[in-house]
Amino acid sequence: MLKKIKNHLKWIGIASALILILVVFSVIKQQSANGLPKDKESYTVKPTTVRSTLSLSGTVEAEEVATLQFQTSGRLSWVGVKEGDKVNKWQTLATLDQRELRKNLDKKLQDFLLTREDFDQTKDDYQGQETDDKNTYLTDEISRIVRTSQYGLDKAVLDVELANLTLELGSLFTPIDGIVTHIDQKVANTNITPATARIEVVNPDTLYLEATVDQQDVVKLTPNLKAEIVFDAFPNEVYCGKLYYISFAPSATEEDSYQIKFTLPQSVISKLRLKMAAEVSLVTNEVNNVLAVPFMAVSEEGGKSVVSVLDEQGKVQKRPVTTGIESDELVEINTGLSPNEVVVY
Repeated sequence: MLKKIKNHLKWIGIASALILILVVFSVIKQQSANGLPKDKESYTVKPTTVRSTLSLSGTVEAEEVATLQFQTSGRLSWVGVKEGDKVNKWQTLATLDQRELRKNLDKKLQDFLLTREDFDQTKDDYQGQETDDKNTYLTDEISRIVRTSQYGLDKAVLDVELANLTLELGSLFTPIDGIVTHIDQKVANTNITPATARIEVVNPDTLYLEATVDQQDVVKLTPNLKAEIVFDAFPNEVYCGKLYYISFAPSATEEDSYQIKFTLPQSVISKLRLKMAAEVSLVTNEVNNVLAVPFMAVSEEGGKSVVSVLDEQGKVQKRPVTTGIESDELVEINTGLSPNEVVVY
């Protein structure tokens, strides 16, 4: 009895295998009858939406960045901030030793007073009679002496102003609100040059995303395009930005690339740091309710775009088409196809 059951199951298995082979053969035969090779795919043409997108890599930068340095060398007498400190606009960050500068200003003031006394004495010595409330002098020679004295007085005034300006430039002030991101010389009472005592301040409220785009793609861009931004530091979060700047001149480092900038939402600015990386995706063009086919279905022959279409008899025929915008998957078809036609590729 057990032997009969085993033989029965064996014949059932053989019969099932034969049925499966017949089904597969039938499908292949039907595909061949329809003109569709077994290694091809088909797509039914229908109205859809096609979006042309552009993907870029960018980094976080700031619009307001101030790199401060002294105009002269000297002894650094005071450093009032450290890296990471928040500072307010016009706050003093560091100063040079101003003793020499103050002494020089005092000397210029003394020179000015002496020159002024000499000027007044010259006027008294050579001034002649007064006519119609105007001073007149005895000779041209005396007039030149008085003018020379006036020039000396003017020069003394300029010397005082320059000495005072030098004293003011002995202190570094920040022109923006922000965060101190870098200090060359953190220790006071050291001799410095303008190139060795720089302080950098960045305003974090002015962060933006910067990217570069090649010349083939920059012509597709217009201001105010919306973008989806994903930061490497926050891979599971998508933020919306807006394109607000497209450079007219190419990048200084890449001749065929142009700089573009995107605004960032306030919700993410507080979490960002300079030079953080991000991926940007923006829609450069979009058309709705148009016919489209898969990108792989369109080929070039003789300088024309063609697709392979199944006719009513199930035969594959090549047909020229005109195309429009492209997405990562679809190509818009302007002419050459009708809805519900089937293309193969």
